[in-house]
Amino acid sequence: MGVIQFQVDHPENVPRQGLNHADFVMFDGRILPSDTTLSGRMLQCHRPQTDSSLLRLLYHSDPRRSAQVRHSTSLRETDTNYRLEVELARGELSRLRNYYGMWKGAGLQPSSDLDRRLHEAQRVFFRSAMASGCSDSAVESLHMAEDAIDALCQLYTNQRLAFRRQRSASLPIFVGCRLSEPPPDPTQYLQAFSAVAMDTAWSQLEPDDGRYEWDRTDALVDWAQSEKLLIYGGPLIDLSSPQFPEWMQVWKGDIVNLQSFASDFVETAVARYVGRIRHWEVVCGANCGGSATLTEEQRLNLVVRVVEAARQVDEQIQISLRVVQPWGEYLSDTANRLAPIQFVDTLRRTGARITEVNLDIRFGIGIRRSLPRDHLALSQLLDHWSLLQMPINVVLALPELTGIDPVAVADEQS
Repeated sequence: MGVIQFQVDHPENVPRQGLNHADFVMFDGRILPSDTTLSGRMLQCHRPQTDSSLLRLLYHSDPRRSAQVRHSTSLRETDTNYRLEVELARGELSRLRNYYGMWKGAGLQPSSDLDRRLHEAQRVFFRSAMASGCSDSAVESLHMAEDAIDALCQLYTNQRLAFRRQRSASLPIFVGCRLSEPPPDPTQYLQAFSAVAMDTAWSQLEPDDGRYEWDRTDALVDWAQSEKLLIYGGPLIDLSSPQFPEWMQVWKGDIVNLQSFASDFVETAVARYVGRIRHWEVVCGANCGGSATLTEEQRLNLVVRVVEAARQVDEQIQISLRVVQPWGEYLSDTANRLAPIQFVDTLRRTGARITEVNLDIRFGIGIRRSLPRDHLALSQLLDHWSLLQMPINVVLALPELTGIDPVAVADEQS
């Protein structure tokens, strides 16, 4: 057990509801959950290992925006207390400088305005780092770095899109949303989207053992094909929510029968739409679990079994796995030990023939939400997952309500 302590000069900037999700990230991407407490001006982080790692913590540095996850640089355990505001400012500046330098090396044209923002943020940070107790300068440097990160991401996006449009009149991407039946106004849908994600919940398609209801799904597939939309089916098995049919409750805890019933359902669904649906999201949320109270090993075995069942029906389909909370927030409140990317890598090593990964990012309410992060964190996430050298799809869920802190609402509902 290791302990890292921080002096917090502005405890009001640390949302209490976010302490349960504070964690540490090691150099190789492994995530260390942390038992984090804030007492007065002292933040204590108890970790299962003592290795050097960087802190991830919700922090509210700027009244113009909601609290977001902020990062320190890599910290080692020491007898002295770190200054939280200084370390978070150091971490944000490090992310900003590293990505600005990397993107310039890849062809990004620099901006004098961004250079000025970076210089000012560094100047203010030096003042806070050199003068003990100057936490106000650290907070000022932190939100200056946040503004510069926003400007960097906007600059990169604009230049990257302009470059892609020079090479192609239309961007080679598909955008769609989930439907359970054809939309009431097809014209509006077709103006906005080029794909459709089929709602194929097991509980709806097989409400009773062996009795299937395909009418709505058939109608949706017929409509999508007539409009030449790319069709994504699934998830067929959702382990992140209570999606299993009611009749499966009698088999709860019986992993052998669960695998058998799940494989039969996957085979039946894939076989019905052979040649019509070429992309199937077979399993959702296996990395974190939740609905079937399965262990990590049981979930790994279940995924391997149902993926193989789908492959036996149609060798040509593209099979994807949806990863819930891809930053790994679930490791703070579950018994899981594998970070999201480790879970997928383990599956591939066991022989599961997965061709795509869907990153489920829920910036809103709900137990399996992703904590609020900036645009650079999203870019870092995609870079990290690209190490698997697999196609990556992003599944976004955004809050409908405005003027409400999604972190506070989520904790109230969980």
